[in-house]
Amino acid sequence: MKRRRFLMASGTAITATMLFGVASMAEKETDAGAKDARSRRPDPDKFDVPILKALAFGLNAPNPHNTQAWKFKLINETEALFFVDEERLLPATDPIARQIHVGCGGFIALFEVGASSFGYRAKVEYLPEGDYGFADIGKKPVARLSLQRGDIGKDALSKEIFTRQTIRTIYHGDLVTDDEFKKVIKLTKPEYATIELFNDPQSLPSVLELLYKGMEVECNDWNVFEESRKWFRVKGDIAVKKDGINLRTGGTEPGFNLWLTETLLQVDSKKLWHSEYAIKGVLKGHYEKVMSSKGVVIFKTDSNNLIDWIKCGQDYVRFQLAAYNQGFCLNPLSQVLQEYPSMATLYNQFNQMMEVEEPAKIQMAVRIGRSNPLEYSYRRNPNKSMTTNL
Repeated sequence: MKRRRFLMASGTAITATMLFGVASMAEKETDAGAKDARSRRPDPDKFDVPILKALAFGLNAPNPHNTQAWKFKLINETEALFFVDEERLLPATDPIARQIHVGCGGFIALFEVGASSFGYRAKVEYLPEGDYGFADIGKKPVARLSLQRGDIGKDALSKEIFTRQTIRTIYHGDLVTDDEFKKVIKLTKPEYATIELFNDPQSLPSVLELLYKGMEVECNDWNVFEESRKWFRVKGDIAVKKDGINLRTGGTEPGFNLWLTETLLQVDSKKLWHSEYAIKGVLKGHYEKVMSSKGVVIFKTDSNNLIDWIKCGQDYVRFQLAAYNQGFCLNPLSQVLQEYPSMATLYNQFNQMMEVEEPAKIQMAVRIGRSNPLEYSYRRNPNKSMTTNL
């Protein structure tokens, strides 16, 4: 990208969508059916400006419902302000935007790891305009991100940025051992959250049963499940909108069942989505996946505020990279941790089971195991780009 184009963009809030298109507005995906991450996401190698290159790495972060609720205010060639995109929140599922901010922490983690891969040290100033509440989401920045040139060496986890996935299929093999978990933790180098593995063959099924019940509550809360439908993508919309969730990245094998389900959802999405038949099908498949887990990992913080959410997200994404490096995959099962009214009973039961009391908070519960790769999720392209002056 030419320097003049960058300077014209400085001082403007740029959504993740626009950032994807900055390198070449005319560029098209080379293979719409490709399954590798680099063909579906911004390519950092096509950015000359350091801050844009590092932000392009960050866009690979996992995030709730793949909303990609991120926007940026470019300051100069090595600095940017990072905001939540308030137009891409999940008010029913995530009413206090806790999970959205965990996703922001994941973005920051990949910004840091990615920067190390091309000779820069990332600096993060958290909440540079102070803490904020729900009303100020999108107005006050999550962080000020900056880069400093230096021969710091590549982060050992940088090679996993374009290979790691959230795998939502049935897991196979043995339970994750304590020694295997310790190797993942050593690579993770967690700085904030307490990360614990539950792998006892006697007690693990009870933990998994309770985590599964969180999906039961979610599917039967009309407003919450409807929000998921609005972020659900089928067929051509997957590659066009480049956001949201879909069956293909959820592990549904190509074939007649996939074709039929997507066709029916296209014709009458709302009616089918909330039908008893569909919900039973979703829960049956989900139960099989959950009960195949080879361990549960929880991420716990001593308090439960904005900075906890963000920094826990950083530790989670580093853990995911490290787990993938060691041959494991992850899938969040955090429904029981959500803060909407119908989840309150299960929320309390899970905290009692985990022996956690306020102000401590389990920020994430994640299943771990081994499985085969799936299709990679997209990140948004320039077609829907938008700028907003702050």
